[in-house]
Amino acid sequence: MAEVLLRSHLNARGVHASVGSAGSTQWNGGADPGAVEVMRERGLDLTAHRARPLSREVVESADLVLGMTRAHLWAAACHGDDVAARAFLIPEIVRLGQRVGPRQPDEDVARWIARLDAARPVAPVAGHAHDEVEDPLHHPIEVYRATADRLDRELGKLADLLTGSERSVDGPEL
Repeated sequence: MAEVLLRSHLNARGVHASVGSAGSTQWNGGADPGAVEVMRERGLDLTAHRARPLSREVVESADLVLGMTRAHLWAAACHGDDVAARAFLIPEIVRLGQRVGPRQPDEDVARWIARLDAARPVAPVAGHAHDEVEDPLHHPIEVYRATADRLDRELGKLADLLTGSERSVDGPEL
């Protein structure tokens, strides 16, 4: 859900970025039926989505790594020494972005992410417990809807912070 929502928000701002997702658990096949249903209700199509495992190649190719839970971030960080500095919980990156300010027109994404990382408190665990977004897998459809609502709000804010405005630019690999 996060992948298609972020892509939708960026596209709405004229930003064409490569947005992908990878799972920290073994999952073969397409998106979960609950996620497909909830995204369809929002006019977004997840039927072509295919799960791919989290790997070194996936995290090394990403300018920014987003997770819904701290376990997701830990799994990503295991795939490279520099990953933790560019891996954030979705609400965490929004909170930090609101604190340090949006990406400036002349600022590349890597430099903005470095500013966000520098604003983090020194802690053994990234983010706060309240920054985690519940994984709706195997829950009733209402939980999928609540998760989608939260992701949609946070990813809309992130898209605003990443773009700095509604300008049209080529985007980063996310």
